[in-house]
Amino acid sequence: MFNFDKENFYLTQNSSNLSVGLSYGATLISTSAIIGFGGLAGWLGYSVFLLPISMMITIYLATTYIGPKVYALNRTIKAKTFIELISTHYKSPALRRILSIFTVIMIPFYCTAVMIGVGKYIESTIGLNYVLSLTIFSLIVFATIFYGGMKSVIRNDAIQGVVLLIGSIIIFLWTLSVYIIPTDYINTLTSAFSTSNHKMIGFAQSIGFTGFTDFPDFWSKGWLFEITLLCLTIPVGLVALPQLQTRYMLAKDENAFKKIVPYGMVIPFVIIGSFFTAGITANAFYFSKYQVTVVEYAGSIDKIIPVWINDGYPAWIGVALFLTILAAAFTTLNSLMHLLSTTVSNDLLIEENKTYGILSMIGVIIFAILMCIIFENQPAFISRSTAVYFSLLGGSLLPSLIAMTRGEMHTQASVWSFTSGALASLFWLLFVHFKESKLFTGITIDIGRYNFIETIVPALIVSTIVYLVLRKKRWLIMV
Repeated sequence: MFNFDKENFYLTQNSSNLSVGLSYGATLISTSAIIGFGGLAGWLGYSVFLLPISMMITIYLATTYIGPKVYALNRTIKAKTFIELISTHYKSPALRRILSIFTVIMIPFYCTAVMIGVGKYIESTIGLNYVLSLTIFSLIVFATIFYGGMKSVIRNDAIQGVVLLIGSIIIFLWTLSVYIIPTDYINTLTSAFSTSNHKMIGFAQSIGFTGFTDFPDFWSKGWLFEITLLCLTIPVGLVALPQLQTRYMLAKDENAFKKIVPYGMVIPFVIIGSFFTAGITANAFYFSKYQVTVVEYAGSIDKIIPVWINDGYPAWIGVALFLTILAAAFTTLNSLMHLLSTTVSNDLLIEENKTYGILSMIGVIIFAILMCIIFENQPAFISRSTAVYFSLLGGSLLPSLIAMTRGEMHTQASVWSFTSGALASLFWLLFVHFKESKLFTGITIDIGRYNFIETIVPALIVSTIVYLVLRKKRWLIMV
């Protein structure tokens, strides 16, 4: 039905260490990081810098220790996807099916987060209709994967990684030189937080936040929320995500990881740090001018970065940042769409049928657009839906991934570890977490401040315990 570049649709062997390194760094960044978490920084302040710091640590450990072992293992297995690699290692078709099903289910939520961010930004910047923006952008991403597969993904990521770096450096230098150094910056931020009567600032204060330049009170609801989201969900979750493990499988050789590490660490830190600083600094600007915080002026967390870029920077910087945010959305969406198509065509069906992979991309575009319309006005939906994807997949798969790199091959332990971790994460999401439980089921089991713990915590705890226990048992029925 469709024609494909068969050699490069799944994995391409013609990419340089530079392009793979840029692709790895760029894939970590999306509109979720820039608009979603940038808006979170604008709301909560500098304590959100826990995220890029934690990411640098886990990226270094993952790329230095896990990456080379994944690459070496695939030299023997010669898998076309990471799901095929890990399930073949554990000799488990059941693991392959379960991982594929959860991946296909969760990708639309992350796609929705990215698309809401880019749709709102395009609408606020050039006035193009929100839904039309989503549709056009998604179809462009789809076209590049359709014609070039992984080869196009890597090439696009490398180019857009450079765009992301340039745009981020520009916004940081302008923010520093115009809005921070010449002003009474700290005192203005302090006054903005302490005098605000806005409901979102009031909510932040009620859960333990004390200022834009301070950490929340220890063990408060806000502290538990930030630590589990910014130090665990994203940094730890990203270690096991299939689209990032795929980059390890593309390396030229084991020595290539020494060249990939700097890109994986520097690109995310520069980009996230720049937009976090910009989002926080917007509070000083709007308070000085209108006596309001940026979340009050913008109307919602997810609108903070788009509104601030349009108000706080000259037109030429606005153009550069427009391209930067489009590049961030493109790098993530093309990785997710490629992961979806290869998972469906190679892993879910366990037969090479790229036609269904392409049809799945069309389906997820339609589904994600509907999700974008339904949840457009949900507070911080971008950062929250991103966290769900990282928690459920990354947190549940991590014990099996680490065990694989250690040479362990306990099939039952791996299958039940991922399954139990994913189910525990879903239960927490639907019935315990303070926000998502109200959104999806309307039922919240009250456990006090611990309702603010993110879903990766039960996923990691349950999946790790189950793996450690079951790897010692030989009496279980083989899966």
